[in-house]
Amino acid sequence: MRLAWRLVLGVFGVVLLLWFVETRAPASETASLARAATGLSAVAVIDGSDAEPVPPAAPTAPSAHPVDEIELCGGVWVKTTPDGSVDDDDLRRVTRLEEVRAQLMAELRADPTEYAQAVSMWLGMIGDDAARAAAVSAGAGCATAECETLRRGAAGYAAARDALARLAVVSRDPRVYVLALNSCGRTGAGEGACRLLSAEQWAQLDPDNAAPWIAVLERAVQQRDAAEQTEALHRIAVSRRSDQRFGAVAAYLIDRLPNDEASMPATLALAGEVIGVEAAWSMAGYQQVAVQCNDMTLRDVNRREVCSAVAELLAERSDTLIERGIGTLIGQRVGWSDERVDRMRGEVTAYQGAEVAPPEGPAQACAGVRREVDRMKRIGQRGETSVLRDWIAGSGKRPEEFIRTQRAFRAGVAAPAASAQASAAFASR
Repeated sequence: MRLAWRLVLGVFGVVLLLWFVETRAPASETASLARAATGLSAVAVIDGSDAEPVPPAAPTAPSAHPVDEIELCGGVWVKTTPDGSVDDDDLRRVTRLEEVRAQLMAELRADPTEYAQAVSMWLGMIGDDAARAAAVSAGAGCATAECETLRRGAAGYAAARDALARLAVVSRDPRVYVLALNSCGRTGAGEGACRLLSAEQWAQLDPDNAAPWIAVLERAVQQRDAAEQTEALHRIAVSRRSDQRFGAVAAYLIDRLPNDEASMPATLALAGEVIGVEAAWSMAGYQQVAVQCNDMTLRDVNRREVCSAVAELLAERSDTLIERGIGTLIGQRVGWSDERVDRMRGEVTAYQGAEVAPPEGPAQACAGVRREVDRMKRIGQRGETSVLRDWIAGSGKRPEEFIRTQRAFRAGVAAPAASAQASAAFASR
């Protein structure tokens, strides 16, 4: 649970994965969590004799709550751990998290539509931490009662995954198919009913989408099939869009979760748990795409042409920021201007800075939580890149401002690195 909560409050979308494009030091996840939960802004530390004196704080009425508790949106109080982070068990209790999850699952299972059934199967799998651990940890040869419990949990997890895979086999809904394929493993290494699924079938259900062919490329690299790698890269290049459906399940669930103020922390936590799993999926195959378009392969004129098309697709017609980042990286390799590359990266840098700003003051805590829930919903419905474009249009900033932002950011990252390198060189003399 802590991972899901931090994913949604401390990291926005999949920007934490953009290390592949730009080196960036992440903010403290624990601090982000505390600020987002309580609505407190960051504390600025001022050093210097010229600083204005800080007036003493006005006396406040004594609180009825212990000092190790903080107030969340909805007027609920939750305990904190010695390091200041939220206590997971107490968070579940005060937000009625398990109650909200159980009610949501019951509603989904009662809904006869195919997608609702698929989501209920999938949500049951990812929501059971014990089952997930069992599926990974259960080992042969262990005879203890604990190991037997793990084996039973693993069997239940596998049965649920098989049921989802069987539903996908007969479905014509790409949303159902990709949900099952991601659960089984996109490269076809699954077991049981998962063996019936393939990225090629996903491509048939969604023929204009490059995302299935990224999975095919990943598998071809694993199998060292050069001909299939070339074909998959070509298919990516001629696709009309790349749609990983990142955030789609979270958006679907947000519409079904309670919308009142008291329920907002639970809604945010559940949506964050889901979008955290979806974020992990979005990494599939991207490293292989970048490797196919490296400086050595681009010496071939035909490969350069294909990679130019791949760069345009990922940078301009994808639904995730990491795809946009990979597309920009490949575009830089095939000769995009420095202005275009810096503008595109500067847009993301500025967007991240604006979106991760904590709400100002306790009164804004609920507004901040609701804003993040709404943002997750828009990402799931329209894609991260579309939400970024909306932000750019609403920012009023000109392209040259984003270019300056990125160049200043890069200089700020490069300066400490250069200083450290110089110090190391001096020390080695």
